[in-house]
Amino acid sequence: MKTFLFLMLCTFLIHFGNAQEAETDAKIDNIFKGTRLVNAQSANLPGQGELLLDIQHRFGDISEGMYEFFGLDQATMRLGFEYGIAKNIAVGVGRSTMFKTYDGSVKLKVVQQSTHFPLTITTTFGASIPSEKNYFPEEIKNFSDKYSGNVQLHLAKTIGFIGLQVTPGYLYTGYFKDAETISYKNLDVVTLGFGGSVKLSKKVAVNMEYLHHFNENITANKPLSAGIDLTYGGHLFQLMVTNSQAMFNQALYTNTYGDWTDGNIYFGFNLIRKFKLKYTEDDF
Repeated sequence: MKTFLFLMLCTFLIHFGNAQEAETDAKIDNIFKGTRLVNAQSANLPGQGELLLDIQHRFGDISEGMYEFFGLDQATMRLGFEYGIAKNIAVGVGRSTMFKTYDGSVKLKVVQQSTHFPLTITTTFGASIPSEKNYFPEEIKNFSDKYSGNVQLHLAKTIGFIGLQVTPGYLYTGYFKDAETISYKNLDVVTLGFGGSVKLSKKVAVNMEYLHHFNENITANKPLSAGIDLTYGGHLFQLMVTNSQAMFNQALYTNTYGDWTDGNIYFGFNLIRKFKLKYTEDDF
């Protein structure tokens, strides 16, 4: 909890410290194409008045071969929406088939990289709760034992056609089950994500992402993913291979069991469609 409060304090100190930024300061756009780098959040958020429809799939284990059609017979899915309610603030909601989990988030862009400031800094506050029947033991009755919460700082840097991101964070897991049927609740987890993107053309980029946690009670593997972004009109197609089937933050760190060294990886995609619901002066 101390880590959570510390990250919140850092966010608002940076925000107010940059509130008086000069209007003539030239902005440098982040080259990441989506609000997610691969599985995890990127420093991007939808613009004011923009609605994003997120359709996400992670198929089964490729190493299971032709009988399972290289994983296409098994899949997890997430359907989500993100909306820019103000210039630098967005909200998101989603529902995953994994544990029938509902999730929500608030995303705040603290500062944009510019000629006067070297980084884009964004903060994400998120929460999730599974709704699968018989998931929680009878003794787990309090809401505080069921939900998971997280806060992350996304520190992104664009250098020419290369984008880099480091994401320190804090995760409060709530109750969860791991693959060894060990149950935990209320774990405090410090997390750290690394990501990179190379822009190959105006419409194509390749991405890498690695997510690490610092809690020995979690037996899950660390998510490692690679992907390619393809943009066409108002659509963004993100194709990827990853060792995680999870698509919400808590499960990424507590329920990733694929192993690249054993060939246990999953093919997946994110399909994002953008709708403009409200126009502002900046659009003209």
